Amino acid sequence: MALCKLVSQAWSQFFFRGFSGESLGLLRMYIGCGLLFFHTYQFATVLGLNPTGAMFYFIEPIWYFHLLGIQYHIPALSFVVYALLMSATISMIMGKWTRTSILVVILCIFYLKGVRDSFSGDVHHRYIIPMQMLFLFLLSRCGEAHSRDSRHGASPPLQEWEASWPIKMMQLYVALFYFWSVIAKVRVSGWEWFSGEGRIQEMLIKRSVRWGVTGEGELVKNSLSFELAQQPDLVQIFSHLVLAFELGFPLILFIKSPIFRLLFIAGVTTFHISTFVLMDVNFLLIPFVYLIFFDLVPIHQWLKIHAWRFFRRRPSMAG
Repeated sequence: MALCKLVSQAWSQFFFRGFSGESLGLLRMYIGCGLLFFHTYQFATVLGLNPTGAMFYFIEPIWYFHLLGIQYHIPALSFVVYALLMSATISMIMGKWTRTSILVVILCIFYLKGVRDSFSGDVHHRYIIPMQMLFLFLLSRCGEAHSRDSRHGASPPLQEWEASWPIKMMQLYVALFYFWSVIAKVRVSGWEWFSGEGRIQEMLIKRSVRWGVTGEGELVKNSLSFELAQQPDLVQIFSHLVLAFELGFPLILFIKSPIFRLLFIAGVTTFHISTFVLMDVNFLLIPFVYLIFFDLVPIHQWLKIHAWRFFRRRPSMAG
């Protein structure tokens, strides 16, 4: 009985404590701002097509396109959906028709991601974390703080548990996303994945020469990746660092100090920059989701104060 009570207290302390309604509203705003850049970066290849061009037939439609019977790409439609996506994201940031806006964002992502993945014949996973966060925002009352919806004053203020559980669920999901990626690597490739002459070395070589040859017949390669692949001992050191980082990611849930959390996140960001440079693993902009590991109220206040000081100084500087 005592053990059950202890578990219940720990559960409540983790999921239902630590954040205010203001924290949740600010997180919605800042994550939305990050999504504006993320959307454009992810769908640049689709937007590069001629909007008035001919329709394309999907040779390998993504599974839910196949399920829904979507077989053709209409170029102009992608631009319309993208415009709707950006408008709904801005509406989400402002907190105007918040839940409806979030739902529209989710549906637009599904369509544009389906188009891109149907062209490439591959399923990209870069939207997995943002989509889960959007789903949790949809289930929460995030539109009732720092929003236009909240100005009507019809709903009572958010209680601590209402604001905390979606943020804590996001934190838990991100931590487990990295943790389970280790399990997936071991399941598919075994521990050989982390050896100096295993999967990482293979990926370095493949990605270093993925751009083929020039018109003069010269191989186009990422020389940094290619040279690193020739150093199996160094590759093994890096692979062990990846193993430690992904297995240890859940530790961030128990780090209370914002400084130590910031250092941890800086290390994770460095990891994603490195994999982008060396292997073209395109999670370069994903670190914007790490805002969930911080209470944004003091950060927002600090930004407001310094922005106010900056704009007050500008007239005197101009004079």
